[in-house]
Amino acid sequence: MIKWGGCTDVGRTRPMNEDGYYISEYSREFEALYAIVADGMGGHKAGEIASSMALEQVSETVNRGFRGDMSVSEIKSLLVSAIKHANQSIYEKSQAESSYGGMGTTLTLCFISGEQAVVAHVGDSRAYMFRKNKLHQITTDHSLVNELVKNGQITPEEAANHPQKNVITRALGTDSGVEIDLYEFKLRPDDMLLLCSDGLSNMLSDSELLEHLAQGRNKTPEKLTEQLVLSANEKGGLDNITAVLLTKESELC
Repeated sequence: MIKWGGCTDVGRTRPMNEDGYYISEYSREFEALYAIVADGMGGHKAGEIASSMALEQVSETVNRGFRGDMSVSEIKSLLVSAIKHANQSIYEKSQAESSYGGMGTTLTLCFISGEQAVVAHVGDSRAYMFRKNKLHQITTDHSLVNELVKNGQITPEEAANHPQKNVITRALGTDSGVEIDLYEFKLRPDDMLLLCSDGLSNMLSDSELLEHLAQGRNKTPEKLTEQLVLSANEKGGLDNITAVLLTKESELC
């Protein structure tokens, strides 16, 4: 059994919320569920349009295409197809309407079927795994500062306050094609998967996220995501904030 919950908030400095999330219906027959977090960018309302289009189009394609007997490779293919279709639609809209020029969105999706999980990822929203009191970042940020860290040009500590911290190197809708990172792993009882926009991960350190998740085991995922968002706002709320939690229940439940 999987439990789930999500929360999004405009934060304390932005005029509108360009983040969004989607959580599918849960299939008890196949123990299947998926969730998406998207963080839009662009001019007036363009980021909101991009993230909304991504959530709507990806979910429609996945909902229409999923079958209970799909293999992991087939699920991966479905996710890639859905994301590429959404990317093309967002790109075409940005080209057709000048007010939406340059708009785009991050997208991080986690699909769970039984004990199998697949994460599809574009941008700098993140997926984390909380397992046995340890926090693991599953995804790699597609961002300028992450490239600088990987190349040894700056330290992770310098990256945290770098002036180009918000520059992303990959997004949906900014080009006619998009490269998608895929991650595959097995879920264990009591695992917690956190999907979030950078409005959460920029405000709360990994150690703070770990503390919240460790202390919140007995809370519902919905309540825990609300607390994460509240904490990010208390730390400044410098961006829109979104958090989604998927929890695989203990076999004793």
